[in-house]
This record gives sequence, structure tokens and C-alpha cells, in this order.
Amino acid sequence: MLTFKLHMEFTPQTCDEAAGVLRSLVGPVRAEAGCSATRLMKDTEDGCGLTWAEEWRGVEDFEHHLRGAAFRRILAVIELVEEILGQTQVNQAEHETG
Repeated sequence: MLTFKLHMEFTPQTCDEAAGVLRSLVGPVRAEAGCSATRLMKDTEDGCGLTWAEEWRGVEDFEHHLRGAAFRRILAVIELVEEILGQTQVNQAEHETG
């Protein structure tokens, strides 16, 4: 199992737009071969923080996802954060076998 987490902080002006783009990708990413789960979480204490999390059965499935159209849209959101705030935190938390 491979877990990919991406935490992003947005300005109040860009938060809703970014959340909308990411929400639109939850279903398509979840439908990809090898995806066990996809989650979009909003920080309740800081209304402009979003965490995108994916769980993949294996590295090959995740690598295939990285080359796909949905991930290109996720990258566009990352670029928006970096352009506006100059920050993005990406965590590839775990790769479990067994």
C-alpha cells in the first residue's frame, strides 16, 4: 500500500476555486486502477487549508496515476499555491507491503 498526501494552504480568494477543482477529481482518481481511496479534507481551524490524500495498492499503480490527466490537474492546483503563496508541502507518507 502506498499513501500520498498533499497539504496546501490557500488565500481566502483562491480557496473555493482550488477546492472545487480538487473535489471534481475525487471520483475520477478513485476510479483509476489500483486506487483504494481518495480523500479531500478541509482544515476546520484554518478555513483555507486543504489536504488531498490518495491510497494506492502498489507503486506501479501510483506511477501510472502520476502520468495521467487527473494528476496534471492536481499539479495545476499545486502551481497555483506556489505562485500565490510560495509554498506547498508534499508528503509521501508510507509504502507498506504485505
